[in-house]
Amino acid sequence: MNNKIIFLRHAETKKDENVLVSRWILTLEGKRKSQRLVDTGIFDDVDIIIASKEIKAYQTVLPLAKRLNKKIIRIKELGEINRDQGKVMAKDEYDKLKIRIFEDLSLSVEGWETCEQALKRFERIINKINGKYSSKRILIASHGTVMTLYFANKQNKLKELMSRWKKLKFLDYGIIKDNKIIKDIN
Repeated sequence: MNNKIIFLRHAETKKDENVLVSRWILTLEGKRKSQRLVDTGIFDDVDIIIASKEIKAYQTVLPLAKRLNKKIIRIKELGEINRDQGKVMAKDEYDKLKIRIFEDLSLSVEGWETCEQALKRFERIINKINGKYSSKRILIASHGTVMTLYFANKQNKLKELMSRWKKLKFLDYGIIKDNKIIKDIN
């Protein structure tokens, strides 16, 4: 449980109104920026690489896995708020729904998982990962909403979700060691 966990938000995604959000892929620029981040060597000391099962998280850490010759462990529970039951929607509509779910954490819109459910799911899997390893440097590639919820909750800042989410950029990262925030995600 004395692990150092680095939470990395995936790189820029190609928003496609004809594809479910969970199936969006990285833009070419997102792939380039992922490679540039890896080229800095900032994550060269990572022992374990984990990504959600969403392709954009996997694509984000693929250059690091290649550089370090490590496999990527993919875990579904690290995924973004489950929004695949709803309809495919335009970016503006998606952004408006984001405001609503951050204002009411128990709200399910368009069949989405609630923020409360997503946070509990994410916390459970992080605790499981943390309990499985000891004294490891673990990089987890995940998603903006669940990372915002997780880091805000750890700091009792759930009332600041929207402002925190708006500040969060693609490829931002936060670090938790011994269950304490060493570096916030934004």
